[in-house]
Amino acid sequence: MNELANVADRLPLVTQIHPTSRSSTTEDLEDAIRDLTSHFTYLAYTVATRDRQARRYPRRHTAQLREGTTALARAAAPTGRALAALGEAVNAAGRLHHLTHSPTEPGHAEDLLHTRNVLDGHITRARTHLFAAARQLRADAHRLLTAQAPAAPSALTTLPVPAASASPRGHGR
Repeated sequence: MNELANVADRLPLVTQIHPTSRSSTTEDLEDAIRDLTSHFTYLAYTVATRDRQARRYPRRHTAQLREGTTALARAAAPTGRALAALGEAVNAAGRLHHLTHSPTEPGHAEDLLHTRNVLDGHITRARTHLFAAARQLRADAHRLLTAQAPAAPSALTTLPVPAASASPRGHGR
């Protein structure tokens, strides 16, 4: 969960995207996509592995393990949407590259600004999806850990009754 939030935190902000400067937006996207792909692969691998283990060893597959697997599987959807948004961001970054290195024509400045805004929109969507996945995983982890914690001992509601003496001398006097 923290890794997904870290990827989102490292994505460039709109103030960092300058089409005419030597910004590292494309490198930032490349790094984020590489990291996110690794995390997405981990989610898919873990779900598939746990499914195989459940089929092979059904008695070892506890309810908590099933819930944990389900939580990881649920995180794959927003993570995949973030990856798709970053794919669109790469497309916009390519368009921005093209416009930046092309001869200026009428409307060139407007095209640059529009493309920069489109790029920012895709990055913002990716960030939103990643934070949503991280929040969901954090909530699921908290729920699973809370369910796993042993129940607190209940308070005594009555006074203890003293045990009867086991001594034979106490009865025959």
